[in-house]
Amino acid sequence: MLQLLPSEEDYWQSVSAQLITLIEPLPPTLRQPLVQVLDNSIHRLLTLWPVWLSSLVPLPTSSRDRLALATLCGGWAAAIRDACLDGELTHLAAPMSRLLWRRAWHLFGTLAVDLRLLLALEQRMVSAYRKELAARTVTGYWQPAQLRLLTARWVCDRAAGWHAVQRAHLILAGLRLDHPLALRLTNALDALILARQLGDDVSDLADDIRAGRASWLIRLIAEEIWRAKGKVTPIEGQRIAGRWLLNTTLRQKVVHIHATLCQYVMQVLQPYTGYIPRLIDLVTSERDVGPMIATMNLLVLPH
Repeated sequence: MLQLLPSEEDYWQSVSAQLITLIEPLPPTLRQPLVQVLDNSIHRLLTLWPVWLSSLVPLPTSSRDRLALATLCGGWAAAIRDACLDGELTHLAAPMSRLLWRRAWHLFGTLAVDLRLLLALEQRMVSAYRKELAARTVTGYWQPAQLRLLTARWVCDRAAGWHAVQRAHLILAGLRLDHPLALRLTNALDALILARQLGDDVSDLADDIRAGRASWLIRLIAEEIWRAKGKVTPIEGQRIAGRWLLNTTLRQKVVHIHATLCQYVMQVLQPYTGYIPRLIDLVTSERDVGPMIATMNLLVLPH
């Protein structure tokens, strides 16, 4: 995982401190689980995104700071909503999610970001989450029709927070979203999202199987099983775990997918390395995760 520089950590603290005051008055039974949900590296990366792009795509400092705060509001709102749906937080946390959404949209509005763009991204994210919920199993068997909806495009839709901060940044800097630089950054971002998700899916595989959650990795493993079996049928967690545990070729295939995605990001960003060194560092950090994918989690999969 990318280590933040002291200046980046200070910036993160200055932005997040503006929202921590909303959580402090809550009772400990709600505040402590909330802090656990919100203390996630993805929020730091989203908040720092405008900082990392500032040399390549300059913004006034005040606009950059408001964009970072709006992004963090939206990211925390989505994290709380998802945690409520997953049962990690009680319904008592839902008002906090709605409060943060309203603040995020207000901040984006003060930046004159077209809220229709945000609405479209929000709809993509909600649609993706509904597909994930529909693909979960309570019987121990995942259904093929729902599992096959969890594509690479679904992964990127699920990560709409990245797209919100990136596209808002480009718009505020005066670039059209079909500008060649904007398209290259969008393609690189999608590939980075997919690479990160593969690593996360592998590290979470045992917990996902136990909880009956679906993921892109589980879909990829299921496709391998269906291909070997010659037919598509509902598939249980033990078979998913067994295939991942025993099939070294499958694990190496996932390693290759991860490496290919990271290589693509590096190629796209190569012309801009002098402007975005910390973004390059992030990709390098992600690339270093790749070799560990083949052995990650093998000893803690369910029997």
